[in-house]
Amino acid sequence: MLEIMFSTVTLAAMFRLATPLILAAVGGSFGSKTGVFNIALECFMLSAAFFAMCGSYLTQSPYIGALTGVLTGMILAAVFGFFVFHLGSNSIVVGIAMNTGAWGFTTLLLTTIFGTRGSFMHANIRSFPPIDISWLQNIPYLNQVLNRHIMLTYFALIFVVIMTIIMYKTPFGLRARGVGINEKAAQTTGVSVLKYRWITTLITGAFVGLAGAFLPLSGVSMFAENMSAGRGFLAVAAIMIGKGNPLKVALSCLLFAYADALTIGFQNMGVPSQIVMTLPYSATIVIMFIASFKNLKKMGLETN
Repeated sequence: MLEIMFSTVTLAAMFRLATPLILAAVGGSFGSKTGVFNIALECFMLSAAFFAMCGSYLTQSPYIGALTGVLTGMILAAVFGFFVFHLGSNSIVVGIAMNTGAWGFTTLLLTTIFGTRGSFMHANIRSFPPIDISWLQNIPYLNQVLNRHIMLTYFALIFVVIMTIIMYKTPFGLRARGVGINEKAAQTTGVSVLKYRWITTLITGAFVGLAGAFLPLSGVSMFAENMSAGRGFLAVAAIMIGKGNPLKVALSCLLFAYADALTIGFQNMGVPSQIVMTLPYSATIVIMFIASFKNLKKMGLETN
């Protein structure tokens, strides 16, 4: 069992599986920090996966496909923002409606445009090629874990550092956090609460869209119904656990992905698939319980 837990195959799979979670959750951290509770990430990701596939199919370019996914995420984020910020709709209700409709919407488009159900695969759908980092070849263990991933995986790791700096070391991040902490106080300093919530919502849409584009363009070169498979909800859970801190959020995503990666090895050991497939979600529940317990304990100490 220890061999599976620390094998290069498991750890390499962890980074690959964590990529869409990190992009979605860290991007969504900014919306969380401005007080926008957005559970529609599943809708953004699944819809972006479909349109990223379409973009790659039409142009035979994974870069255009990824750009299409980003634009899809931003458009859906704008729809979410319009209902919540301007029509006064409840963000949870809007999120549930968008998540519920995404599966049916993408399935309808798959049937209407490509005339198929279930999945669609074509030679025109081009994925991002793996990147070979030459200097890692001299480091045996790390070479097998970190080498030959696609560019979005490496970008996701760099993205965590960039977003942490923006959130905690720039005026934009300070104002965004101020809006979430006390919007009335932020308004008295001349900060437009609506403006910052719109910006952070669109940032969320863009990077969740990029996360969605990763799914069909990471090597599989196909789209399948419900391809996001709950990753958007895991991203929401990671945001809640990390309290919008990009570094903590990314670590939560890595834990979820590690639990998911373990399922491959455990299935080869003969463990029933029904038990194995629950690992990522069980890990999510356990981590959220621990985080909530620590918060309750801290509140109790402060009260005393």
